[in-house]
Amino acid sequence: MFAFKSRETSASIFDKVTVTIINNVTIDSNFTSIEVHCKSKDDDLGFHTLKFGESYTFSFKRTLLPFKTTLFYCSFTWPGDSKLHYLDIFNGDDACDHCNWKISTLGGCKYLTETQSFSKCYYWNKS
Repeated sequence: MFAFKSRETSASIFDKVTVTIINNVTIDSNFTSIEVHCKSKDDDLGFHTLKFGESYTFSFKRTLLPFKTTLFYCSFTWPGDSKLHYLDIFNGDDACDHCNWKISTLGGCKYLTETQSFSKCYYWNKS
């Protein structure tokens, strides 16, 4: 019984995490494309161009080792802004299994099921 209970408890650890990034970038009221480049320490997911309203989705399994956490970060660029904008799109502290992000010129906002909206926002560093 103990082994079964242990397996049942840790089953969610083996679940995949799915991250979806949605382009919501507008410049001077014009829709624009963005280029997204996501990576972790072990995986480079390459460059992806998203038109306004399009999304990019990737999945992975959480790291099970207690001293090593999963971290995916992404850079974003768009016409008219030569800076690279970075965002930790997933870190080991995230509790989401489906992490949805909406990207704008101000930053990235994460969807929260509690508020049913993209209400947890991280703004680009202006320095």
